[in-house]
Amino acid sequence: MLSTFWSTFWSNTVWYILLFVMSIITNVFILYKTKNKKFEIAFLFSIIGFAFALEAILVLVLNAYSYHPKIFEDPYLDIIVGNYFSQISLSSTALLLIVYDLSYLWYGIFAFIYFVIDFLFAKYGLFEHFWFKSSYTLIGFAPFFWLIKKWHMKAKTAANRFINYISLYFSVASFSTFVIFLPQRLLGIQLLQTNIFFTDMNRNNTSSGFVYQLIVLNYLILLHKFHMSRLAKAIAFSSLFIAQYFIYTWGYIYIFKGLFLMVTSFDLLGCYLLVVIFNYLFSEQSFTRCD
Repeated sequence: MLSTFWSTFWSNTVWYILLFVMSIITNVFILYKTKNKKFEIAFLFSIIGFAFALEAILVLVLNAYSYHPKIFEDPYLDIIVGNYFSQISLSSTALLLIVYDLSYLWYGIFAFIYFVIDFLFAKYGLFEHFWFKSSYTLIGFAPFFWLIKKWHMKAKTAANRFINYISLYFSVASFSTFVIFLPQRLLGIQLLQTNIFFTDMNRNNTSSGFVYQLIVLNYLILLHKFHMSRLAKAIAFSSLFIAQYFIYTWGYIYIFKGLFLMVTSFDLLGCYLLVVIFNYLFSEQSFTRCD
């Protein structure tokens, strides 16, 4: 058992860890350069959330490729975690290009670097292509970096409400996945049990999780942004608990016995707190102070 662990660690896992370490180093350079650390940290999570949503379409819906970091025995959970490593790396690189205001030549250079990584990962079994090809990485990454740059320019002003809303949603979606939903799934505390999208339980759990986040987070964002009395907000927030209870009793969501109130409170209050925090980080007032 131990020998198998070390074998897969040195053949697969270590390369994903190195990818994550490089992401950390990249973000150190970003924070060193920028004067607006609060905004850039928040925007990084927006990029991660957006990139993960795009890749979820490729992996879940289009079955383009899969990751094999060999961290979990569950192959689909392994794919999801590998996806996180990939998107954190990609998002950190995109923000580095923006913060240092690098020329478009560098966009092509980094696109080629990721093409090489994609090719080598696929060649040595760390990454598996189905219909996807490494050349698509080379073609797609430069436009992705360009799109993120344009988004970043709009988000900095805090004047465009739609851009601000999208930035807030994706940042909260990615961060809540890391600190709330994924840990609960790994511990088996909370799982979505519907078979609406796919017959495979793990694949369906992930896709259902996206829909769950989409509904809950947008509800909480609107609740925070609307000017309402405290009583009205308390009633609106309580309705989420009631809705979660019915979903739970109807069997669409599994929560470990006796933990419904704790898990639901952690979900909803935690996500609402993240909405408040990231909304502050994206606010124009926060941006001005950082300058």
